[in-house]
Amino acid sequence: MPAVQILHDCCNSLSVVTMLTVPQAIQARGLYDFNGDLDNGELTFSTGETLTIVTQDIGEGWWEARNEAGQQGLIPESYVQLLEPPEPSFPPPPPPSAPVSDWNTPQTEGGDWNNDAWNSHGTESWDQEPPHAPDYTNHNSAGGVNNQGFRGGGVQQQASEEGWDDDWDDENEDNSSNSTTNTSQDQLPGSGNFGLSAPKREKKQMTQNSDFSKYGTVKKSFNRFSTFAKTGGDAFLMGTVSANVSESDLIKIIDTQDGPAWNYPSQPYTCAIKSPKKESKLKGLKSYIAYQLTPSFSNIQVSRRYKHFDWLHERLEAKFTCIPIPPLPDKALSVSFGSLSTQGVKGGRYEDDFVSERMRQLQLWVDRMVRHPVISQSEVFNHFLTCTDEKGLAKWKAGKRKAEKDEYQGGKFFLTLQTPPTSLDMRDVEKRMEIFCRFVKGMDDNMRNMLQIGHDSRKKHTGPYKREFQKIGGSFKQLAETFNLDSAAHSQNLTAAIDYTGDTYNEIGDMYEKQPREDLDYMLEVLFEYKGMLSTYPDVLKLHEGAIGKAKECERLKDEGRMPESDVAAVIQRADVISFGTLAEMNHFQRERVADYKEMMQKFLHGQIKFYRDITQKLESALQKYENA
Repeated sequence: MPAVQILHDCCNSLSVVTMLTVPQAIQARGLYDFNGDLDNGELTFSTGETLTIVTQDIGEGWWEARNEAGQQGLIPESYVQLLEPPEPSFPPPPPPSAPVSDWNTPQTEGGDWNNDAWNSHGTESWDQEPPHAPDYTNHNSAGGVNNQGFRGGGVQQQASEEGWDDDWDDENEDNSSNSTTNTSQDQLPGSGNFGLSAPKREKKQMTQNSDFSKYGTVKKSFNRFSTFAKTGGDAFLMGTVSANVSESDLIKIIDTQDGPAWNYPSQPYTCAIKSPKKESKLKGLKSYIAYQLTPSFSNIQVSRRYKHFDWLHERLEAKFTCIPIPPLPDKALSVSFGSLSTQGVKGGRYEDDFVSERMRQLQLWVDRMVRHPVISQSEVFNHFLTCTDEKGLAKWKAGKRKAEKDEYQGGKFFLTLQTPPTSLDMRDVEKRMEIFCRFVKGMDDNMRNMLQIGHDSRKKHTGPYKREFQKIGGSFKQLAETFNLDSAAHSQNLTAAIDYTGDTYNEIGDMYEKQPREDLDYMLEVLFEYKGMLSTYPDVLKLHEGAIGKAKECERLKDEGRMPESDVAAVIQRADVISFGTLAEMNHFQRERVADYKEMMQKFLHGQIKFYRDITQKLESALQKYENA
């Protein structure tokens, strides 16, 4: 065969390969109507509308898509169904020419294209189940020790004081999910996200214009419906899931004069965190700080690491959909107020000051949790507070896995709510939610403003205020030195009084420097804690907004004759359950706020009164010196 003809055949084959390997556009059809939030970059679409998927790796249940009008934005993946790609419209390529003896190149295997390139993008991939989390192996083990996850067969048993928590990943604690540095995203194996992974509590970068939603707090990444939909929230609302919830799992909501409220336990309890100590495992290769927790209902001490708190926080977030879980203190303490400043923690995570400050902040978080009527009575929280080292690794693992595979997580949590028999007026609920949204936004703005003013005031106390009083004191001291040159008896008492006044003003300057620790720091700490709590509210409020929106959509379908009235009534009843839970949590938040801010203001004013009273006493003492001058 002429070389020109062979070259022509090769080019034809290459062009066919190029045509076959060009990726086809992925399309999807809307399963539900979705009213996108333009401020969040979301794309609105309707049921049955065909969309072109642009990107599937946005994360947290969101894709990027484009509609037929060319508009592009984010969509929740659970609201669409992928369509199978169309069959190729071009004819199959011609078979390759037979080899010629003049050419010494052997025929390669697989020379028959037979649409293999297209089949690599075929429908098989669309029907596959989502991949499970990979088996976890810790590659950071020092000294060649293979420290595997709880499904691995090679976990090496240590002594009881070392091995009870070998179920946890053993990376350096400074790489925990709550750190401000980059973290590992490896996960333990399990269904969905049941494997232990680093919670996504990233430090939020705030800008002046783009980081605030109508809820008044920092917006999280685009997860408006992802968590609710993926964990069964839509299924709950539409009545496609049910369960025989045991009496012990039911959470009662009662009617009060302030509206729906959680049923508070008859015997509240406390939990003290004390005696932090440095411990090690893997024969000293890994070190960590263990805190001793003692709940008042048992008075039995348990040992917990920071990563145990991290795990608990993740589980609480996964289970209690309508309860905002306050953030844990960061790995790297960054507060610039309180009994410890940022400079005090630079010595390392095993320094006494650092450990004490973290323990104090963990105590505040635990105090908040034990006061919550639902969380404090939950099985996962009870397991965290009561499972001791002596009970063995097996018991801890059993409770841990049970919590991670809890049947009533996410949207299914609402199955456990036992609500009052009365129905809610949707318009009244919306009005209350609108008022609460404005309240949250206003309070968030207030917190930021007060924190800024408080920080400024603290700096002035430790800097300018102290210097100004000591300048005055210094000038009085200099005046006394000059007057002391006159040794006459009638002048000595006056000179001593002026010198004493100079010392008084120097002492007042020192008092200004120390005073924030007596009143202002506690106020700043409460403000900072509530700022963190408010940052968790958008998901709860948006979840409720999504449920109400779905109920309204069903009412519209009923009016159009496209949905039976009985089905709509059932949807509204289940939407009421979500509203009852959200309103009960709002009620609890307001009760806590009133108690916290009352105590905060009382402590602040008591401190201020004592401060100025002490200053007055010092000035009166100085004034007394002039009586005999």
